[in-house]
Amino acid sequence: MSEEKKGMLAAGAAYTIFGLSYLFSKMALEAAEPAILLCARFSLTLVLMNILAATGVLKLNLRGKSLKGPILLGLLQPALYFILENYGIKYTSTSFTGMVSSVSPVFSAALGAVMLREKPNAKQWAAILVTIAGVMLVSLGGGGGQNTLAGCMCLLGAYLSGAYYSILVRRLTREYTPFELTYIMFTVGFMFFAAMALVQYGGGVFAALGAAFARPRFVLAVVYLGAVASVGAYLLVNYSLSRLPVARSTIFTSLSTVVSVLSGVVIMGDPFTPVSALAFALILAGVWGVNRFAER
Repeated sequence: MSEEKKGMLAAGAAYTIFGLSYLFSKMALEAAEPAILLCARFSLTLVLMNILAATGVLKLNLRGKSLKGPILLGLLQPALYFILENYGIKYTSTSFTGMVSSVSPVFSAALGAVMLREKPNAKQWAAILVTIAGVMLVSLGGGGGQNTLAGCMCLLGAYLSGAYYSILVRRLTREYTPFELTYIMFTVGFMFFAAMALVQYGGGVFAALGAAFARPRFVLAVVYLGAVASVGAYLLVNYSLSRLPVARSTIFTSLSTVVSVLSGVVIMGDPFTPVSALAFALILAGVWGVNRFAER
């Protein structure tokens, strides 16, 4: 199998995992506040990554390498992205959130064109727009609510930071392996979210963590979010970005919308309408088109 196809499979698998993470996040937030969830999630993530490094399953060699770029990467994703996205979701309607998130591949493609000179061709731009139309169609069925300026700015900030994260990974994979980047990212994420939990809870943070872990659904959710959605999915994303141009890798973000909606239909009993089917067809056609029409 070619490296290009491996990159596509990695991106598809990663964003499928991310699509299910919304369901597990909802489960976890029924038992704990966001600060406790994020602290628990990234604590588990860092433990697992250290086990992988210590056992030699994945190689970690940072000797003689500057850490400035990877630390910036960690501040962008997960630290800044997670905070901005959570507050953006809190202060905007579901439909607006879906519409803004659908534009994230455009942010990534535009930054890739300017900063990396990886310019999508006309057919790829058309496919990106088809994908956006599909995600927006899904979001039109979302819940109501009010949109605030602060919420809108947080969402835009989140998806811009996510786009710049993709650009930075693409550059840094020339010097670092996907595992090395992921390791530093989540070390920064752990430090950031542990500090946030300490600021919010002070000496009561361990009691709050203990109360959360006493609930089996929280444990299940944290294992999925920490082991599968953090370690597994981000390794796959970073691997994909080391093999594919930014536009071709990040277009797979739209698959998370398909998976999250389908998980709601199958697990939560949410309705599935003809509009949903049309939206999914547009999303999948757009993802196929961006990769099909790439210039070889």
